[in-house]
Amino acid sequence: MKYLLSIVIYLFMASSACTAQAPSAIAAVPRVHVLPVPEGAIAPDVALDKRGVVHLIYGLNHNAYYQRFGNNGRTFTPAVKVNSTGTVVTTMGERGPKLAVGPDGVIHVAWADQWVAGAQCYVRYARSTDGGKTFSPRQTVSAMPGVDGTTLTVDNAGNVLVFWHVMVAPSPAEPQATWLHMARSSDNGVSFGASEKVKIRGLDGVACSMCLMRARCGKDGNIYLAFRNAQDNVRDFYVLKGKPAVNDFTAIRVNDDNWVLNTCPMCGPELTVDQNGRFLCAFMSRGHVYWAASDPSSTSYKLHVATPTPEHDEIYPSAVANKEGMVLFLWQVGPMSTSGTATVKWALYDKNGVFTGKHATVGVSSSSTKAAAFAGTDGDFYIITSAK
Repeated sequence: MKYLLSIVIYLFMASSACTAQAPSAIAAVPRVHVLPVPEGAIAPDVALDKRGVVHLIYGLNHNAYYQRFGNNGRTFTPAVKVNSTGTVVTTMGERGPKLAVGPDGVIHVAWADQWVAGAQCYVRYARSTDGGKTFSPRQTVSAMPGVDGTTLTVDNAGNVLVFWHVMVAPSPAEPQATWLHMARSSDNGVSFGASEKVKIRGLDGVACSMCLMRARCGKDGNIYLAFRNAQDNVRDFYVLKGKPAVNDFTAIRVNDDNWVLNTCPMCGPELTVDQNGRFLCAFMSRGHVYWAASDPSSTSYKLHVATPTPEHDEIYPSAVANKEGMVLFLWQVGPMSTSGTATVKWALYDKNGVFTGKHATVGVSSSSTKAAAFAGTDGDFYIITSAK
């Protein structure tokens, strides 16, 4: 099997049907391109380094594979297997290996073991110091098994923070909820300290048990973690903010939908940061997807931007901004399942959440995966997906 990205397919579609909300003048509308993942690959995750190199990780046959590409996806390297031993969970669209790249170019990958009956599943980690040509032997990060929601980030000083859920319910009154945990490396991933329960000021650290989380390092040097809360069964979203060297976080509420649900909807947030340091948090609530934006100091979130034409079963959203502040909103429509199909769609907004009138359907993919996106160095947007 070839683990190579296909030729870039350019996709740019203007729609005249949904222009009622369009702003009166748009200086430069970026193009949207599609990068197909290798055949059979699922759950792609992408990161850009400070040089503009694009790093890609994905799951394939319960393993993690890495590729890098330049020129905004027009050149790429052969795939390299990341996990030296064991298997990688890729069940459902959100689960899969997660990626972070430090300013020194070191590539950090975290994942959870593939679950099978009777297995003791842990959080695992590997890194590459040679540009993704090879990866270090697998490390175990979590002290306890039964994990989910694995994510990680790295700061400018080489602090690597890995976060996860532990599948132990806090109380019978909050079913399908769990506690947040973390571990920290202060030596750029060479070794990790003890597992810790995440400490949050003013908020019980009860997370929705099977929803994705997303960790990022802000331009201010703080660590940010987006997650779906489950305190009192209200499944709304928060972003935690804290210093990388201290387990002490402040909770910032993203949405106030007060969605009371005693089950996990299995659709967590995506969190991205633009060139000006503004965070975009994309999330699903009550079966519809939205994106919100932080204020300049990342102390509050505004906007509650929906898709141009809301539909039933919207899921797996992502929002990314280019250097002009334009926002690509990406999502799919279809069931949350390991089988079946879903339709991948996108729409463009200005920085204030005003729909530009530009939107398109990428194609149909399996419901068991999700798409990823990034803003290129050229100001255009790029979607990584298996949709055809």
